[in-house]
Amino acid sequence: MSELPPPEQEPSAPVMPRWVPIAIGAVLVSLAALAVITGLRYRDNTLVNIIRPQSEARRSSGGPPGEPEPGASLVFPGDAGANVPPANAPYEGETRATIEGGPEGVNAVVRMNARRGMLITSSPPDAVVYVNDVAVGQAKQFDSEDEVYDFAAAGSYDVKIVAPGFQQRHFVVTAADDAERDIVHIDVKLQPLTVNR
Repeated sequence: MSELPPPEQEPSAPVMPRWVPIAIGAVLVSLAALAVITGLRYRDNTLVNIIRPQSEARRSSGGPPGEPEPGASLVFPGDAGANVPPANAPYEGETRATIEGGPEGVNAVVRMNARRGMLITSSPPDAVVYVNDVAVGQAKQFDSEDEVYDFAAAGSYDVKIVAPGFQQRHFVVTAADDAERDIVHIDVKLQPLTVNR
């Protein structure tokens, strides 16, 4: 009887060393931690700026007058910085619109209530939002459910939406625990200024 040849063995797939997935995981965790740390505040000394430094004029210039510096619109609880507007005495009354003004023009003021904060949808979207005369950022920063402007304390807040070449809009939002809505939505279309000749 003749012997059968041994069965052909399939070549086995190369085995990855055990340290490779661990090293990849460590690198990914390090990158995620670095992204979280550098994303908390605006940083001027980044690797890109060290390699290719900005000119002195760019480094010292902020935005146009009255607009917040980079990172100034970040409001953290307990932050006693200048970008946390203090609350006024609460406005007592229903949600309503009032008319204010004089010889220079008439302006409608809308009074609203909210428990927590406000969403702002504005046209133009780069209009600057002032809360109690403190610039807190552009309207487009507060236009979605995950970017709500949260009021720091209970009370009334004068909200002004301003853009160059447009009439400003004025709102009064009262933050109170007994308000009907959690978040108030301000939807505004700024009207261009008319030039009288």
